[in-house]
Amino acid sequence: MPFMKKLAAALLTAAIAVSALAVTASADEPYTGYNYDWWGDPIPSQNGFVVDRVIDGSDLGLDKLDYSSYSSTLQAQMQGLAEPSDIFVYEKTGEFYIIDSKNNRLIVTDSTFSPEKTRVITELHYGSEFPESQSVVKNVNFKTPRGVYVRANNDGIKFIFVADYDNNRVVMFNEDDEILMEYTRPSGDVYDANVTYNPNKVIVDSAFNVYVIVPSITQGAVQFSADGTFNGYYGANRVEATAEVIAQQFWKLIYTREQIIAMRRSVAIEISNIDIDSDGFIYTVTENKSANTDVLKKLNPAGTNIFVNLGYDEMTFGDFSSRYYKGHNYASAITDVDIDEQGNIYLLDFATGRVFQYTDECDLLFIFGTKGPQQTQGTQKGTFMSVSALESYNGRVYVVDSRKNSITVFKQTEFGGIVQNAISLFNEGLYDEAKGPWEEVLRRDANYWLAYIGLGNAYLNQNDYETAMNYFYRTSRAGYNRAFKSYRIEFIRANFNWILIFILVIVALLIAWSIVKKKVLNKGGNK
Repeated sequence: MPFMKKLAAALLTAAIAVSALAVTASADEPYTGYNYDWWGDPIPSQNGFVVDRVIDGSDLGLDKLDYSSYSSTLQAQMQGLAEPSDIFVYEKTGEFYIIDSKNNRLIVTDSTFSPEKTRVITELHYGSEFPESQSVVKNVNFKTPRGVYVRANNDGIKFIFVADYDNNRVVMFNEDDEILMEYTRPSGDVYDANVTYNPNKVIVDSAFNVYVIVPSITQGAVQFSADGTFNGYYGANRVEATAEVIAQQFWKLIYTREQIIAMRRSVAIEISNIDIDSDGFIYTVTENKSANTDVLKKLNPAGTNIFVNLGYDEMTFGDFSSRYYKGHNYASAITDVDIDEQGNIYLLDFATGRVFQYTDECDLLFIFGTKGPQQTQGTQKGTFMSVSALESYNGRVYVVDSRKNSITVFKQTEFGGIVQNAISLFNEGLYDEAKGPWEEVLRRDANYWLAYIGLGNAYLNQNDYETAMNYFYRTSRAGYNRAFKSYRIEFIRANFNWILIFILVIVALLIAWSIVKKKVLNKGGNK
């Protein structure tokens, strides 16, 4: 008995210690992991990503550079990041390109963010192929740059494209900082002379077509060919079918031409950001909080949204619900998009500071990051003040905060790795192999509804339709219908003889009943 008491006491102490460790580990993250169930209600969930580190100017060695030629005010400012606005990873070399917007410079480093690997670009020069005399801008310095993209040609030569906002250009230069091309304000009747041209973001496809996001443009991205020719607009958002728009369409049927001209014109909401995946599909996002249409689009070369045909365009991206308080609608405002090597989609929510990770079929995987309470906003690791950009690379996610002047690095948790492994196996058609990881996911988090779909597909592939139906029941109507249809066919085949006998017996009974009934009626008539 004394031994049993000592053992029980030891076990109790160990349990308390483990609980304390769990609480401490949980307390390290300033945000609570959550997801959404099939009905769109938020539910607790394990975190797929946690904070790894936070990078500032001193980590990059910016405070060690020589700023003696600058004023004392600028010296203090340039020792760190100042309103960083964009980040890009060139995956072939692992190089990071960071736009330090207020300091008018581009920072090039690697995943270590060490001073030894960091190069700062503040000044370019015009090369012989594009002399300064041919330039419209004639400026070798950046002026409030906002976006960056890097693309190599077939010979492996890298070219850097910077959306140079207040220089009204996208500037293309090589690794020797030599300006090769400037994509400036288009001329002609197609581009409205009254519309400004301040490039905010830029991407380049494999044919070196350049796509520029300009905040004042609602017709889509401004598109240039490799030689700088303006090719028009690409991927415009649709006009959202609000009550006002519907009413206007009705009145246009009966109004005169003058009355129609006087009506308030309904236009699409401008694109906020843009990205391109390894297959050449272009993704755009719309930041407007009140927009429900075209929040996320996947565009083919013709500019058509593929998500419309797949039925994903009506999905809710970001948080499912919004709330109205003191004249403001607090809802998600998606400000950036990134596609990783596996095809996962990352959306950055400016309103809440959260990152939403989706599969390539728009199934929600994880939510992480936050702005936190107003009184402590941005003071803890993993909380933000004003997010401006994100990028993913090698299982890590990098989020830029333009007010904290920092880059927060999130790493994948063990749980997130298990989910990603299961999805990778599933995408390769290895449903049976994915069953083990999905079962492990449910052992760790019984609320993770995507695991039920994964297991449903695994059992469906094994022709265990009844078990598949159980997993699909509350998570996938389409999956349940597929499983039920197969289950019905299998049941009929397995019991065909008995079903046939049953039908024949019923038919025989009906015939016998009809004969008996006829005889009874005839007897009654003879009387």
